[in-house]
Amino acid sequence: MQPPLWDGRFPAGYVLCPHQRTLVVTGCYYNMSKKDNIRRLWIECFGDSPEYADMYFSRVYHDEDVMTVTNDDGRIESSLQMVRFDMTMAGQRVPLSYLCGASTARRSRGKGYMTSLVCQAIEISRERGSMMCALIPAHDWLYSYFDRFGFSTVYLADRQCFTSFHPFPVVEKYHPVDDLYAPEVFDSFERYELARPGGVIHSHRDFLNIMDDLSFRKGGKFVAVGREGVPVAGMAWAVDRDRFVQVNELLGIDEDARTAALRALRESFPDRQFTVLAPATDGTGRHLYPRGMGRLVNPLMCLGVLAAANPAWKSAVRVSDPLIDDNNHIFIVGGGSCRIDDGYRGSLDFDVTIEVLTRIVFSSRATGEMLRFPSERTHISLMLH
Repeated sequence: MQPPLWDGRFPAGYVLCPHQRTLVVTGCYYNMSKKDNIRRLWIECFGDSPEYADMYFSRVYHDEDVMTVTNDDGRIESSLQMVRFDMTMAGQRVPLSYLCGASTARRSRGKGYMTSLVCQAIEISRERGSMMCALIPAHDWLYSYFDRFGFSTVYLADRQCFTSFHPFPVVEKYHPVDDLYAPEVFDSFERYELARPGGVIHSHRDFLNIMDDLSFRKGGKFVAVGREGVPVAGMAWAVDRDRFVQVNELLGIDEDARTAALRALRESFPDRQFTVLAPATDGTGRHLYPRGMGRLVNPLMCLGVLAAANPAWKSAVRVSDPLIDDNNHIFIVGGGSCRIDDGYRGSLDFDVTIEVLTRIVFSSRATGEMLRFPSERTHISLMLH
């Protein structure tokens, strides 16, 4: 049974400021900009250096993406960011809200502020057109915390481990890409992300932010390699985790090119064990590890995208969502589209919560075939905080 969630009312004494998406107490604002106030809270909660905070708040942060709780002096006690992305699903690009920067001042924890902000973020994400919310819990215990809001662990990683002696053999002849900021590097990055089914898509600005973020990480390294006829054939991002080198993303035109990117990383990390966080794929038989969570905020959009890609698919789905009233409907899929029909009296193929529907949508293809549902794996990587 799902534990009780936010009832739509904010903590006593707090009201919603609709234009700033800010919970405020009656009183004046502290004499500090919203950005500087959140920057102060960010450093307190995450322990990032002032230099990293300067980079993040000058290049990544936007006031309009942030919700906050403030005290009667205007001092921000809790904040949460909703960053806009696109994701691929069933061959289409659909809007996604990425929740990050969840932070509460130490003295104000345990008062329900973050619970209110997460509930609000879910609702606002739908209002601004997102199909889904995504997040990456900073600690394992947070997975159970976000379960309460209807999030499901749909982002999984296939951890592929390579010993310090692995040579990463390749067939083709490769050369390093010297200018990692050249236009063709991002063009290839974007093309490889779009070619992979199911995943978050990064803009050119995101790409530059990822490069900046990597420069602050211990052992942060990005490599790209080319071969004859393909100026940028493979690329990889890695950080040093002390006991091993973790490859957070690996992209390329084919398997040989991706292996060549690992071989190029080996030059920077000789005699080190590699762990590659590869996208979850079906049929490997390997254990998959949690990498992030997702929650559908617009099931009509989701089922419509799947219906358009699978015109022969027919289904009747009743969804219950304790946080978003507009999601509590019966959805009828058929003829390549999806519609709401709460007067439907036929048999239901699925009668599920929003959490269960999210799990089904992003399950393995084998699970989908058993359920007669066009399930598709999804992927997340290279996200900041």
